[in-house]
Order: sequence, then structure tokens, then C-alpha cells
Amino acid sequence: MMTDSRLAALNSAIQALAAASEFTRVMSRIVTSAAKLANAQCAFLVLFNKNTKQWEVRLAHGAEIAPASDRAASAREVALSGEPITGDSFVALPLKVRGVVVGALQVERSGGLAEEDRPALETFAAAAALALDATLSKTDFVSTVTHELRLPMTSIKGYTDLIRGGMAGPVSDMQKQLLDTVRNNVDWMNSLVSDLSDIAKVETGRLKVDIELVDTAAVVEEAAAALRPQFESKTQTLAVSAQTLLYIRADRRRLTQMLTYLLTNAHRYTAANGQIALRAEPDGSFVRFTVTDNGVGMNPADKAKLFTQFFRSEDMVVRDHKGWGLALHLVKRLAELFGGEIGAESEYGKGSTFWFTLPVAQ
Repeated sequence: MMTDSRLAALNSAIQALAAASEFTRVMSRIVTSAAKLANAQCAFLVLFNKNTKQWEVRLAHGAEIAPASDRAASAREVALSGEPITGDSFVALPLKVRGVVVGALQVERSGGLAEEDRPALETFAAAAALALDATLSKTDFVSTVTHELRLPMTSIKGYTDLIRGGMAGPVSDMQKQLLDTVRNNVDWMNSLVSDLSDIAKVETGRLKVDIELVDTAAVVEEAAAALRPQFESKTQTLAVSAQTLLYIRADRRRLTQMLTYLLTNAHRYTAANGQIALRAEPDGSFVRFTVTDNGVGMNPADKAKLFTQFFRSEDMVVRDHKGWGLALHLVKRLAELFGGEIGAESEYGKGSTFWFTLPVAQ
């Protein structure tokens, strides 16, 4: 029998789960709420990794994930068997939806769990399974849709190029302009599909990355060089500063993508003759990458929602440009994936500074 205070805590935990929509937030609330509910020191969430074909610790509360792998052996066993395991100081519960295991939750407390902890955690596990399944289904749907969209978009782009090249007969200047518009819009849609696919993979732990030793100065120069023609076409000044012999361990291609997105954002929302600066410098045990501009800036309300998926400001200057509100969200996810953080400072009408940190290579 649960006390009134325990029932209230359980209700609060389930409501917090229901309010979460993003996969990473759902996972975080599962482990933090489970630990809080049982007044426990540690909680582990085990999920199936489609890349390794193994049940693995995806998130831990009160412990590092790597060392937690052995401690969560019971949770992995529960995920395979679908049956709960109870020890002297822990309980491992399967997260089931319609009889199918979607994960496992293990909660530990030194000195042992209280009598009312087990029923409270079992009820919470049922709600957690539903929340987890809903977000997994959403990300799986996004992955499927984005995969299926790639083929027709490639086909449209290919046939457009063939027609524009005269394969189907002479093409007038007006027809070429119309075909260019079709091609540009296909490129734009392809960018959207790629971002959606990357976000879904990051959230579910399925994004493949090639971690290597990366020279930050070289990547900064590479990203700046690729976009310099765009800045010059708008008579904008791009200043680059990067300390040499400063290395991190990351996916070089993804790091370039992150810098490209921030530079593109600065270019887009900075007027002609504006100034943009890209820097990479040491910040304790991290490298801080910073993009500063003297563009339109943001008001406090917009800044609070900045890295939210699909968020776009209602400011007309922003609305004049195409966008889906995914680029900054993806940069945030990648920064967190590589062990860093992200942030921004801005004043409306005076410009913005976007930054993210990544750990220095040891």
C-alpha cells in the first residue's frame, strides 16, 4: 500500500513524462524521476542498439554510463527475459508495451529499497514504457519517411538536370529559370530531409560517427573557406581566428557541419556590409567555438526557445528567409553527443554570439 505522499510523487513523475516530447528528454525524465521516486542514488535505462544488436545502458542517473555498464547487468537480463529481478538494494523492471519489451529500468539504493518502492516503480515503469514507445515510434516514422523521400527527390533532380541540359530538346531561357527553381527547391527539401534524419538518429543513438583526432584550426579554416563566397556576395566581412595545435576528438565531417550551420545562420540574418567572426580557442579542458555577428539579434522570448526543434521567430526579418528551425537544434544535439555544450547571447538589433564547446583531446 502506497502512502498519499508516494501517490502524489508518482502522479507528478507520470505527468512530467507525459509533458516530454523529445526522445532525449523522455529518457532523462525516466531515470531522474525513477531515482527520485525511490529516493535512490542511481537509475539506469537500458535500450536496444540497432547498430550493435545489443541491449545497452543508454542513460544513467547518479553514475557514469561506461562504468555503469557492468552494474546494469540485471537490467540487460531483464530486457532479454521480460521478467523483473529484485536484489537486496536494487530492482530491475522491464518496460513493456503490448507485451513487447522496449527497454529496462534499474534503480539502486544503498541500504535497500522500501516496501512501497516496488509497486510505485512498477506503476511508473508502465507509464515510462508508453512514453518511450511513443517517442521511439515517432523517430522511427521520421526515419522511414526521410529514407523514402530520398529516391523521388534524387529522381526529380536528375530529370531536371537532363531537361535543362537539352536531353529532351531545346530549352528556352525562361524554361531554364523555371528548372533552376525546381532544382533549388529540391536541394532545399533534401537539406530538410537530411536534418530530420540526423536528428532522429542522434536522439535514438543510431547516428554513425567517425571519431578521430581533429585539428580545430584546420576545420575552422575549411568551414570558413567553403562559405566565404557567400559572405563576399553580400559584402560581409568574415574574420577567422583559431589557435594552432589545438586538438579534439570528434567526427570531422560533423564538426564542419556544425560550424557551417552557425556561419550560415550569421550570414542569413546579418545585413549587407555586416561583420561576422569565427573563433576557436581553449576554454579550460574544452575548445570553445564561437560565431559572432552584428545582425538582427533576438529578443528574450525568442532566445528562450532558440534551440527547440522547429522553432522560428515571428520577426519579419527572420520570416523573410526559408527555414524549418532544425539547424540550431541539430547543432545542439551534435555538441551534446560529442560531450560539449551550446549557448547563445544576443541583443535585439545589435547582433548575436553563438558558441559550443567540445572536450580537448587527452
